[in-house]
Amino acid sequence: MNIEAIITLVVLAIMVIFFVTEKIPLAVTSVTGAIVLASLGIIDKSVVFNSMGGSTIVLLASMMIVGSALFHTGIAEKLSIWITKFTGNSENGIMIAVVLVALLLSSIASGLGVVAMMLPIVIAMSMKAKVSVSRQLIPLAFAASIGGNLTLAGAASNISTAGLIEDMGISFLSFFELGKIGLPISILFLVYFLTIGKKALTQGDSSDPKYLNEYTEKSGGNPTFSPGKAMIAGIILVAVLIAMAINHESFPMYFVSAVGAILLILTGCMTEKEAIKSIDWPTLFIVGGMSAVSIAMTESGAGAMIADGVVLMLGENPNKLIFLFLVLFLTMLLTNMMMNTSTVLLVTPLFIPIALTLNVNPVAIGVAICVAASSPFLTPVGSGTNTLIIKPGNLSFRDFFVPGIGLSAVILISCMILIPIFWPL
Repeated sequence: MNIEAIITLVVLAIMVIFFVTEKIPLAVTSVTGAIVLASLGIIDKSVVFNSMGGSTIVLLASMMIVGSALFHTGIAEKLSIWITKFTGNSENGIMIAVVLVALLLSSIASGLGVVAMMLPIVIAMSMKAKVSVSRQLIPLAFAASIGGNLTLAGAASNISTAGLIEDMGISFLSFFELGKIGLPISILFLVYFLTIGKKALTQGDSSDPKYLNEYTEKSGGNPTFSPGKAMIAGIILVAVLIAMAINHESFPMYFVSAVGAILLILTGCMTEKEAIKSIDWPTLFIVGGMSAVSIAMTESGAGAMIADGVVLMLGENPNKLIFLFLVLFLTMLLTNMMMNTSTVLLVTPLFIPIALTLNVNPVAIGVAICVAASSPFLTPVGSGTNTLIIKPGNLSFRDFFVPGIGLSAVILISCMILIPIFWPL
């Protein structure tokens, strides 16, 4: 029996209880969990603090600054006026605009970066139209994850999955091929949130007006539109997105976003103090703490223990559809507890060899892993895209779980139907 794996799962279970009850702040829960695991020797103590200053944290903080520049230069206000001319000021109109833009951008750029960049725009649009801010943020965060399924480069987890599969000598997908399932899922996502999902969202507006005023103030308040600064900021923003889409190994996304943030300060689009004020520090601690916990899940064997249990349930000659279902279900479950990239690094080397043994199409299983890993809809800490909207929307565990469980079911059913059609088992 793996004692370290059991300890890790117990610590994670306790953390989930505190996440749900919110008896203590989420950031404190996240960091405390990581410190406990380090104190128990599950992970090295340096891992906790390396996670606090890792590339994900740099990407997140930098994109908060880049997104904040949209307010400082007046772009957010102009964009909100322009978009609502087409969609109207209704809740549905704004939701359609938010979802479509988030889906499109996250197909070529980091979902985390997309949410950070769009957050001030969505807040400005919602406040101007006098509709609930908090009810717009959940679709925004979820769309940024779903959009990663439109292209192979839409999410780091996709690239990781493809690399692992190709290392096994198996030809995987071309750049746009994942869109065969990504596009219909994106359409179903929009339909879901305009119907059932909309009803599942918490009624009213849970966002704190005082915080939003402080947020918009620290993000530029209601600045006088400066065409010169707006043009410079716009060029920098576009350049950052293009560089992220290219995602060349010489210029990783965290480096590109950091350069973009620095350029915005150097060009006078915002001051150093304004940039620092735009960073939501509790969010960084939540992500950093969960990164360390994710490493503990892998190093302790806790994640593998869960996966092995499922494999044991399969038996010697499982039905191919049952195997596909379990791959989707397990990956979805893990991605709500671990980072999506960590999840695929765990399950891909496990399930692809099993697929080959069972004579199941490994490409179909790889696609299932990609889509399921981009479905962290059940918890506020399932993804950095979720964590980023907690404070602005004053959101609770329930705000994510209720609409998220329905969306997870839609994706699960869609994958069970579409994957065998496009990639026969």
